[in-house]
Amino acid sequence: MTDTTTARPDYLTAPIVAPGDQTIDAPLTGLEQVIEAAMADPQHWAAFEALLPRVDLYISPEGETAKGLKAGEVGMKTLRPDEQFDLRGVRLDDGRTAAAAFTDPRRLTAVWGADRPIIAINALSVLRLWRDRPVMLNPGAPRVLLFQIDDVANLIAAGEAHAAEQKAAATSRPVGPSSGQVRLASPDRIPETLLARLTQAFGPVGGTGVTAAWLARATWSESEQQGWFLDIRTSRPSDEIRAMVQRVVTGLAFGEETLDVSVAPSGGADGTGIRFV
Repeated sequence: MTDTTTARPDYLTAPIVAPGDQTIDAPLTGLEQVIEAAMADPQHWAAFEALLPRVDLYISPEGETAKGLKAGEVGMKTLRPDEQFDLRGVRLDDGRTAAAAFTDPRRLTAVWGADRPIIAINALSVLRLWRDRPVMLNPGAPRVLLFQIDDVANLIAAGEAHAAEQKAAATSRPVGPSSGQVRLASPDRIPETLLARLTQAFGPVGGTGVTAAWLARATWSESEQQGWFLDIRTSRPSDEIRAMVQRVVTGLAFGEETLDVSVAPSGGADGTGIRFV
């Protein structure tokens, strides 16, 4: 881990001046809005813990991990078992190095510049990866959170508990194909919550390398099963895209419907339905 900015470890929230005074004041994501609410009223920390299993954080990889990644572009990462991972960190005043993570890629580039590679990783996975060290969230932002090792352990436990509750309570069917040929059409109603989550995850804010994406209403001919169809165009591996979609829909109630995902190379004919990227 590479050490960079100096911060005060005895503060839960402490300002760190970004190079060139490029600090972004306004909340950029739903997670940041929850953090602001929790700072005003601690009862909202439960909402922060509940969000961790289904949102991504952004880190800047170093060394072997950064090879093959383009500077300034945001990639995604699905972690493999026993995978080693190097990232840029923050040296604290007491000599320790905190893992540095950001709630939005623009916060990372405001601090370290646009010439660094960026990877999006599930927030709970970030905490698990660096559970043996402090984790600093949004260094360089007006609101900086420094989680000590005990805090990280508590967040992991709370996040895992919320993830288990969501899995048990969800009535949605797993992301995956139904049998038979599928007929696609533009939705006659807009699924506002689903569309908002997809846009945040894959749109310009997320910057995940998806070049185009459509959400369509689907009917599978063999069973007349109703559902939704995601047509995603990207150069990213399909398993990473599908894993991210699974996180996006966690907790959404689909009833007896299903969600199918197609991951194809960029280009080709336009998809059917609502284009959200």
